[in-house]
Amino acid sequence: MSLITMSGKSRKIKTIFIVYWFLLLYVVSALVWWYIALSRQNEDIFRHRLSEMNLAQKDYSIKLAELEQRKKAKTAQYMGEGIIFFLLIGAGAIFLYRAVKKQLQLSEQQKNFMMAVTHELKTPIAVTKLNLETLQRRKLDEQQHQRLLQHALDETNRMNALCSNLLVSSQMESGKYAVSLERISLNELIQEMIRDFTNRFPERKVLQDCQEEAMISADTFLLQILVNNLLNNAHRYSPKDQPIEISVNKNKQKVTLSIIDGGKGIAEADRKKVFEKYYRKDMSADMQVKGTGLGLYIVKRITALLDAEINIEENKPSGCIFNVEFKSEELHVS
Repeated sequence: MSLITMSGKSRKIKTIFIVYWFLLLYVVSALVWWYIALSRQNEDIFRHRLSEMNLAQKDYSIKLAELEQRKKAKTAQYMGEGIIFFLLIGAGAIFLYRAVKKQLQLSEQQKNFMMAVTHELKTPIAVTKLNLETLQRRKLDEQQHQRLLQHALDETNRMNALCSNLLVSSQMESGKYAVSLERISLNELIQEMIRDFTNRFPERKVLQDCQEEAMISADTFLLQILVNNLLNNAHRYSPKDQPIEISVNKNKQKVTLSIIDGGKGIAEADRKKVFEKYYRKDMSADMQVKGTGLGLYIVKRITALLDAEINIEENKPSGCIFNVEFKSEELHVS
């Protein structure tokens, strides 16, 4: 998107909010003027009725007290109505402002998401197409032939992972995903995911500490997506020369899966936001980093489905630690 288009949209949004606040100020001013006008009318009525009263009447003081009481009651009525109207207008204005602001933010996030998905799909498609065209047009030795085929297969797996994220996200949001629990060896699943990860990113070193056998009850497909998304997140946001560490620890109550990276880390204020849909910490910087903003959102939804918990810790001197805590006994999903 060009800077001119972005500037034009920014001016349009700014104009909308200026008009909104102007109309709100106009409504509040009208409410204040209404109160002043009614108060003056009440005062005029009081003076008119007072002028009609005869000082010589025996019950003059009683009627004067009644008249003053009536005036005070009307003033209190106008003030009460004004306060109620003001509170209703204020509450409506705040609700409308937040709703519009949230919708604009969501629209911007969805636009960035579509751009990211398009980029994520176009790149592997272009690479796969180039590899296949090279195989078709040139005579290559067996080693080159296998290398291009493997590269094409890796890019296809990357597209498949993205499609799986999109499909699972949609199914979980609609409540249509049926969780299928089974007894799983977390260690064996991690070994399998590490092999797949290192095949896709051979330059990235992965250190593991998964010696102790840990059995949990979970959905294999969801668990694979969870581990894959956490590994991909660590890969995207940490230097290539920094290894990714993955470990499994258990006690009588829980089994903890930890994935550790040596990147810039996540500020404490952002540690809950990173699990929001489409959220990316710094769009100006993160546009250089591949991703759709769905990975950690899906991880959070999966942990909820599996009755697990996820938290983020600081990894000193740099980076962060994603801890996923599963129950050591069989999990139950309602």
